[in-house]
Amino acid sequence: MKRIFYIVGLFIFSAESFSQNIPFQSGEYTSYKIYFSSIWVGNADMEVSKREINNKESLYIKGTGRTAPFFDFFFKVRDTYETFLDVNTILPIEFIRDVNEGGYLINQHYIFNHSENKVITKDSSYFIPNFTQDMLSAFFYARTLNKEVLKMRADSTFNIPIFIDNENYNIAIKYLGNELVNTKWRQIECMVFQPKMQEGRIFENGEKMKIWVTDDINRILIKVETTIWAGKIKATLNNYRGLKRDLSNN
Repeated sequence: MKRIFYIVGLFIFSAESFSQNIPFQSGEYTSYKIYFSSIWVGNADMEVSKREINNKESLYIKGTGRTAPFFDFFFKVRDTYETFLDVNTILPIEFIRDVNEGGYLINQHYIFNHSENKVITKDSSYFIPNFTQDMLSAFFYARTLNKEVLKMRADSTFNIPIFIDNENYNIAIKYLGNELVNTKWRQIECMVFQPKMQEGRIFENGEKMKIWVTDDINRILIKVETTIWAGKIKATLNNYRGLKRDLSNN
């Protein structure tokens, strides 16, 4: 549960151009159930809406994560991630992170200036490479990329820069191929990816993580699995609305 939005937000693969046919839209909502082994431990959700920021049209995306009521007694999690995306570039304009994980608090507010390759925080500013994403915008940027244009083949790897915790990192994403995934709606064909980050960060054991994304016009996250020393953490799609195409359609 503690790392669910790292898992969701850091699933990305790289390109310097993207399809203008954006697969997400205002009103899209997805929710996930999170399990440790077979035990339900929490929930996460993401919602997209339109907002204006700095006189610019943007898409506002909010993601939340929380422990199930029973586990609140042991380790209460209330995480909120917010990003504002430029609708023309699918790059973040502003990012807000408000985390409470068992009393451990993180509050971050980043303002992105891509024309000057800067991120501005409350106390400082940092250089960022071109096309840098935040933790949440990264996944939505990735959804715009075209598999055919990128010529993705099984075992091909892509990279992208991301700004996390006041530092720049580079993530490698390996495309493993396609799989049919059983869901409560129907079997859905998904692209399967493995993320791996620099050692010493969240994905130092990235080879033990897999992510399934629908290979259709929606490109939504269906399932995430990662293995840790104590067992397996899994997040699966539980509900949705406002997709460009309903998942129940063939």
